[in-house]
Parts: sequence; structure tokens; C-alpha cells
Amino acid sequence: MSSMQPKSDHDSAPDDSRRGFLKGAVVAAGAGMAGLPQRSIAADCGKSVLQTIKDTGVLKAGVTMEVPYFGFIDEKGNHVGFEYDLVTEMAKRLKARLEVTRVTSATRIPILQQGRIDLVASTMTHYRSRDDAIDFSIDYFYSPQTLLVRKDSGVRKVADLNGKRVGAVIGAGSIKYFQEAQPGAKMQTFENQGESFLALSQGLVDALATDAVILAGLRANAANPNDFLLLGKEATYGGGPYGLGMRENDSKWRDAVNYTLQDIWTDGTWDKLFNKWVGPSTKLQLTKELLGFEMEVWH
Repeated sequence: MSSMQPKSDHDSAPDDSRRGFLKGAVVAAGAGMAGLPQRSIAADCGKSVLQTIKDTGVLKAGVTMEVPYFGFIDEKGNHVGFEYDLVTEMAKRLKARLEVTRVTSATRIPILQQGRIDLVASTMTHYRSRDDAIDFSIDYFYSPQTLLVRKDSGVRKVADLNGKRVGAVIGAGSIKYFQEAQPGAKMQTFENQGESFLALSQGLVDALATDAVILAGLRANAANPNDFLLLGKEATYGGGPYGLGMRENDSKWRDAVNYTLQDIWTDGTWDKLFNKWVGPSTKLQLTKELLGFEMEVWH
């Protein structure tokens, strides 16, 4: 079984020197889907990724490294989380060894299009605009989009952020949808979730706008979680399903991914991963009912 263990991915991590606070931050008003790359290449020479995996015995996956409890670096330096375990389970069922590349919201689609990985698991909401660039699996998660604020900020709804500063990471779909809901806010983007949360902690932005499950993880991982407030329905402005990203025009690979996801759902493995990382007994205390999620299953 040792062949099924994920390969160490430290060589794939971004250069730490690029993580200086606020480096790369830009004003994103009107940016829309910032960082969204152009249409992806088709499968090389008509050969399916599925056949390549069978030939090589390796599944190459890009997994987020910046979202607590979905894909993050733990205190021991290990890459762990719900999505990391999900692709590990997929590799096992495909009888392949897993090789993981750490990705961010800004790098996940370009790395996939370049052919360096076979799929992306990165809390990536399935938007039509993204579907123009890559293909998606069926949904494997759902999250509304809301706001995280400092408890003493006085911000409790979207309307309260008129003229105020709102942070999001480069490439996040929440940028477009929050700007539509509150065009009077001043958007500021960051390279990763850690930088955005630091900006909120230091009062450099008044709120963070992204998926509720991402914000819940940032709050739960804070030194003083009670200093921050995750807003509810009054601050919801969007949301959507998460899908695994793949290069376009490879139906055999897409079918294999979808069938594997459905098997993971129907045999209870999805529930085990959910309860381990984000379920009722975790810091996030999420439930499937709260998220309103049920995976599509074909018979």
C-alpha cells in the first residue's frame, strides 16, 4: 500500500520570499474575475488523462494550501485537509500514487492549463466564466459567500460597507459578486488568505469577502476567534458549488472523476471526511443541512 501514499510536495510550494505582507495587493474595483486565465488547451493528441494515469500509475493533483481545514499546512508542516484527503481517496480508488502540487486561487487554473497537474481541488466555485477556461466535475461541496469582520467594527450587513475597504484574494469569484452587491466599497486584493486575514486583524481592511466555509476556517484558526464575527444571511451576496477542475475536452477523464466522486459519496466516505475536517464536532461546526448540499448521483 505504500505506493498509494502522497508524494511530499514541499518542492511545489511557492517561494516564501513572495509572501511579504501586502505584496501584490492591488485595488480591484472593476476587476471582476481577477486572474482568470484564457481558455485551456485540449487533451494532448487525443490521449485521455485517464489513460496517462493508468500508464504511469500517478495522479497529479493541485490542492489549495491556504484554506484552513480544506487544504492547509498544519503545525508539523504537513499539507492536510478535506480536499487533500478527498484527492488521496480518489488516487487510491484509481490505483494510482498521488503527487500533490500546492496551489492558490491565482495559480490553480494556469497550472492546470499548463498540463502540470491532472485536476484541481481548491475550493473552486463553478462559474460559467471559469467553465469557459476549464471543465468541472459534478459538485462535491457548496458554500454561500458572506463577510468576516472584526466584532468591534460595527459592520453587520453588506450596506454597512459603503465607502469602506473590503479584502479578497486574487482570483476569487467573490470580488465580482460583492462589487455588484456593494459598488461603493473599495476592494483590495491579496496574494493569499493569510495576507488578507492579517490585513483584517490589523484594521487595514474592514471586512473579508469570500466563501463562508473559508472565512469560518480563518476565524477558527485565529489566535482569538472571538475577536471576529462571521456574518450570516444579512451579509450573503452570492455563493455556489465547488467542483474539481480539469482540462477541457476529455470526457473519459471527466466521467472517471465524476463516478469516483459519486462512489465516495454513496459509500459514506464523503461523510467521514466531512465530519473529520469541517463537521459538527470540529471548530467549523458545519452540517450538510446548513450548507444545503446533496451530491448528484447517477444510476
